[in-house]
Amino acid sequence: MAFKTSNVFVHLHSNFSVLLSHMFNKILKEESEFIAKGSGWNLNRIDGLQLRINIVNPLRGLSYIPLPKYIKNKKAIINVQNIDNKCFKHSILSKYDNRRDKYIYSTKYFNYLEKKSKLNFNCVDFPTPVKQVKIFERINNVSVNIFSLDGEGFVYPLYLNESEKSINFDLLLFGDGIRSHYCYIKNFSRLVRSQRTQHKSKLIICKRCFTVFNNKPCENKLWGEHGLNEHKKMCDKNKLGRCVMFENGDQEFIKFQNYKRTQRIPIVIYADFECLLKKIQNKKKSKNTKTKITHVHKPMSYGYYVKIDYSIIPKYFIKKFKISKPLTIYRGKNAAKHFIKTMIDLGIKICSLYKINIPIKKLTKEEESRFQSAQFCECCLKDFKKNNLIKYRDHDHFTGNFRSVLCVYCNFEMSNVSFVPIYFHNLTYDSHFIVRELGCDEKNIDVIPNSNGKYISFSKSISSNFKIKFVDTFHFLSDSLDSLAKNLAEDPTRFRETLKVFSLNNLNLFIRKGVFPYEYVDDWNKLNETVLPQKKYFYNSLIDKKISKEDYIHAQNVWKGFDLKTLGDYSDLYLATDVCILTDVFENFRDICLRTLKLDASQYLTIPSLGMDCMLKHTKIKLERLKDYNMQLMLERGIRGGICQSVKRYVKANIPNVKGLTYNRAKPNTCITYLDCVNLYGKSMLSELPYQNFEWYNDLTLDVTKIENDAEYGYILEVDTDYPKYLHSFHNDFPFLPENSYPPNSKIRKLLTTLTPKINYVVHYKNLKQAIANGINVIKVHRIIRFKQSTWLAPYIELCTGMRVRSKNEFERQFWKLMVNSVFGKCMENVRKRVSIKLISSEKKAHKYMIKPNFKDRTIYSKNLMAVHLFNEKIKFDKPIYVGFTILDISKTFMYDFHYNIMKKKYDHNLNIVYSDTDSLVYEIKTNDFFGDLKNELLPYFDTSNFPKNHFCFNESRKNQPGFFKDELKGEILLEFIALRPKLYSYRVANKEINKAKGVKKYIIKKHLKFDEYLNVLNAYIDNKAKEKSVYRDMNLIQSHNHYVYSKTVNKKILNGDDDKRYIMRDGINTLAYGHYKLSS
Repeated sequence: MAFKTSNVFVHLHSNFSVLLSHMFNKILKEESEFIAKGSGWNLNRIDGLQLRINIVNPLRGLSYIPLPKYIKNKKAIINVQNIDNKCFKHSILSKYDNRRDKYIYSTKYFNYLEKKSKLNFNCVDFPTPVKQVKIFERINNVSVNIFSLDGEGFVYPLYLNESEKSINFDLLLFGDGIRSHYCYIKNFSRLVRSQRTQHKSKLIICKRCFTVFNNKPCENKLWGEHGLNEHKKMCDKNKLGRCVMFENGDQEFIKFQNYKRTQRIPIVIYADFECLLKKIQNKKKSKNTKTKITHVHKPMSYGYYVKIDYSIIPKYFIKKFKISKPLTIYRGKNAAKHFIKTMIDLGIKICSLYKINIPIKKLTKEEESRFQSAQFCECCLKDFKKNNLIKYRDHDHFTGNFRSVLCVYCNFEMSNVSFVPIYFHNLTYDSHFIVRELGCDEKNIDVIPNSNGKYISFSKSISSNFKIKFVDTFHFLSDSLDSLAKNLAEDPTRFRETLKVFSLNNLNLFIRKGVFPYEYVDDWNKLNETVLPQKKYFYNSLIDKKISKEDYIHAQNVWKGFDLKTLGDYSDLYLATDVCILTDVFENFRDICLRTLKLDASQYLTIPSLGMDCMLKHTKIKLERLKDYNMQLMLERGIRGGICQSVKRYVKANIPNVKGLTYNRAKPNTCITYLDCVNLYGKSMLSELPYQNFEWYNDLTLDVTKIENDAEYGYILEVDTDYPKYLHSFHNDFPFLPENSYPPNSKIRKLLTTLTPKINYVVHYKNLKQAIANGINVIKVHRIIRFKQSTWLAPYIELCTGMRVRSKNEFERQFWKLMVNSVFGKCMENVRKRVSIKLISSEKKAHKYMIKPNFKDRTIYSKNLMAVHLFNEKIKFDKPIYVGFTILDISKTFMYDFHYNIMKKKYDHNLNIVYSDTDSLVYEIKTNDFFGDLKNELLPYFDTSNFPKNHFCFNESRKNQPGFFKDELKGEILLEFIALRPKLYSYRVANKEINKAKGVKKYIIKKHLKFDEYLNVLNAYIDNKAKEKSVYRDMNLIQSHNHYVYSKTVNKKILNGDDDKRYIMRDGINTLAYGHYKLSS
């Protein structure tokens, strides 16, 4: 595990002791916060420190540069015409200049101003780098804000002091590509006004995000200096960057407009790598060593399959450009380098192929009649006359045949394909071998980063307008290739491409994932062996699993059935099978998308983006783009994930005549039940959701209890609430209005259910209405957003649900489930978390980025490749987070309603929540017969279709309907349940135990964890036995560093009972919600 700091500019006179101390403190803080998050890791030792040095010519102020004309005309800047390199000093002193012509430089006069100001400039260099400004602020007890100009000419914050002092300086730092220059901003409002508004009156502006506050009193939204201060409570938590809600040329609504993506990409490539796992001879290490590197992964072979749609491209052209060979396997020591060269060569051929444009043939009478009579574009369905659009005769560029009547925009979009997708399943692994070879030339490399070293997608330019694009099928189908193949194998005819490569006689050998002795093949010579390795050599330490007898027989049948001569031949066939299976799996996925939703999945990078477009296309909804940044901030503050908490850390059932239980007649009969809400978010998506007409609502006396759930207008409120003491005990298990807050003595924000008063709490009106109905008091309403709402998403959810029910195989059932979940994911996308990384294969480009003011860090991968990490200059808010906010908030109302109005109403004080997690509730219920209660009173709220058919509660009438509750154990009796903390629990039923531990490998949980170990850890906490409070296990995993891949064994903490989301009572089992009146005494 590595922790690091940002790059800091240093020079000969820098105070290195202070700088290092600051950096070490930052690393230690980051490490302690990482452990506090419950990661399961502990600091055992420090392996080493790495110092990265970049020799750069940093951005610093030099001599006079004329202002850009559009900036000069604002008359907001004093630009001193200095002839030395002290423009930082002169711009600061300009604040005290009372002359009329302030731009004129005079050494004598500025020496006078320096004495007058009493400022000390000896602490900085000239010219002055931005990184030294903090020193100047500290020495002089002043604040400095520095702004710059981005590539579009807009002002953005480059450096802001966290707390503006009484003596403050606003500076503009800009350059001409060679030099940079500081100027003094005398009127900040005038400088940035045109970026935010057309109003000419004096404005109050937030210097971090440039939000404008009117000076005129306004009841329904923030205004004036008070409004700015309230706004900064939310805004100051966010990273710097030019915050953009809406720009010229932006569409006012989010709607479907990717009509080009309705067309199938005619050529796609599927690929995979196989690696040698070279053993690392570890030197003898101390007992305290927690990590051991066991293998380094070296690419030994690759395979790829070119999938061509011959209904689009005639075979003649494929042969002409020599793209006809569908499956290729290469094995050699330079496999990764050879792969990139092959893909670039193939990309060049495909690029040339796509340039073919045979002129349109003369239209037949029928075709001409169709063209003349067409009133609508056959792609986007826009009316030609109403939208003043010119008709175009769209034609097939490979045949010249007339295809359709399109508008000018659609005709342009359909005219070319600008990339060829290359698919890997789990590209996160294979990408490491590819990326290191991308610096083979200086052509552009584009990445969509997920984090440092991990990419959603990346591409290599072939020409100025064509790329090879690497895409991960796992971002669409997040399951193992083995599972996907099994789902597809329900109908073997779906393996169309595989059947083109292999004989039908061997059908059963290649429509399933093969097996391979990965750890045995640690040397090139092993590939020359002429017999299949023994069964014991197929052991997989990553999942601690031996090969099954059936799988080994399969391997033997493959070896014999294909008459293989060497292990290398077996490896090539194993790779070929994987590539073919991947091809068929994803081609079937594409087929379903095109057949049912009329979109090609190959035009997308992830399933959330595909699902969002499918939804927009099907519903034809127009979601309004927010234009008010304060609305964005208010909604961001209100986004809260699923509630997950351990309420009672251990319970045991007390039921007579049950195997595995000792019945105690002296205690009341008690059962434990684990309930799960069917498709909770799907249920929320069927509800009324916001879509347009967002406005600040004037009437802060709004009574939400009188607003119907299906009203035309909905509301999101910012309120203060109070939790009456008389409700504390009754609501202790599941308090209303959960909030993101810091538990006592914690530095990590968590979602807590508390009984504390809420201040500036952002909530959907349905949730507030429910809370009020259950006794919570609203003390004050600060702001209200009003919007139009409807069940506009319901038709899409119902389509997906219906198609899932009618699916004939598991592959299709999973597809429709994904298409629902993906929409919610896209509506929750946090654009602030996007990172900016550039892969650079040119020294000149690298230097260009390293002198930019937003340069953050760099990572050198090879002689010809470097990753440059940048801070974002601009953050554009273009996602409908109001939809995600509403889905999340409304989902909680269903859980609260079920608990208080159904279960609590039925059992009252005889019911306790043991554990809850988003859509699940584990109850301890004092009752003689829960299943009898279920049958006689609770059945209308339950889906019991998963019970055994001979169970007296079995009923299929509500099968898989969103919002109903299922028994997770399908009618089995739960004996004991222990929850050490959120996501860390275990329970026993009659013949087995189920263990859960977030962040721990499945094989560890399945094979090396027992219920009794959870119980021992709990008892250690109760008895305060420090050594027994945690459980460690060796865990095998694959990790990378600088795109080198290793197998490692890590000794990781997997069990621990530290839980600060609720107050744990002295018995170590029962808990109280924070804010409970008992805690104050």
